[in-house]
Amino acid sequence: MTSFKCGGMTLGFSWAHVLGDAFSLSQYLNLLGQIMIAPDHQPPTNSLPTLLPKLAETNKANKPNNPSSLLVEPLSVKWVEPVGDHWITANNCTMENYSFHITAQQLKAMSSKMSFKIPLFESLSAIFWQCLTRIRKGSEEPKTVTIICRNREKKGGSSTYLISNYNQTISTVQVDFSVTEADPKELAAMIMEQKKVDEKSKIEEMVKQDQGMSDLIIYGANLTFVDLGEADLYGFELKKQKPAFVNYTIDGVGDEGVILVMKGPPSGKVNDDDGDIGDEGRTVTVILPKNQIMMLKDELRSEWSIA
Repeated sequence: MTSFKCGGMTLGFSWAHVLGDAFSLSQYLNLLGQIMIAPDHQPPTNSLPTLLPKLAETNKANKPNNPSSLLVEPLSVKWVEPVGDHWITANNCTMENYSFHITAQQLKAMSSKMSFKIPLFESLSAIFWQCLTRIRKGSEEPKTVTIICRNREKKGGSSTYLISNYNQTISTVQVDFSVTEADPKELAAMIMEQKKVDEKSKIEEMVKQDQGMSDLIIYGANLTFVDLGEADLYGFELKKQKPAFVNYTIDGVGDEGVILVMKGPPSGKVNDDDGDIGDEGRTVTVILPKNQIMMLKDELRSEWSIA
């Protein structure tokens, strides 16, 4: 925690991913804020103890029905040298973080250029995928990407999120054509379709067969896109104040890099011909080899007016 003379403050959190993800922390902080302002500090009805029992049900529901189909190694993982107690694998290059702040107006222009209704995460993933492909020419061209999204559990007509990183879906998109020359809409459509195919059960079975003796990575094994768009990042309230800016990053990702797509700071809605875009902009945080950051900024600026 860092306090400033102006009265503002920053809060920083760091934890092992095995303990939870961005959704877990956001929900924890939002519940904490509710508890602090509730009479007698009584927990709200949707607090942690009421959500934990759902985890066991989800684990059971996600067990594979056909174990023989798990013999094929998932495309989303990569075996690495043993890391011991360090938890973080060594990179072959220097990695760097950079955040792009994409306004609602820019999202509207992007959606218009994409020509038809595609969700923002898929649209942004396709755009960043193609721009990075133009940077990584030849054999380094990423023709396989990993998509990590949040899986909703629906009960009684409502949708809730478990406080656990288990409730993620891990999918891969693999193409046999030039991503550079492809229509971004085609890439986005493939991402939308492949999001339905979850490799998590295959990964678990592979680890089980190996008895957990080897180390592997998912984030950055392929170029990885993580959808944090539905995390309630700005729901935390302290002394009637809400966050001005929230960002997430991941340490120890593989050399292919990770791109996190999350909501940006609230700044009002933007309408298009079909109604409210329903967005306050997006923050896209990339963790990539250092020598690719500047080139990516140039590509996004020239092609999509994203700086």
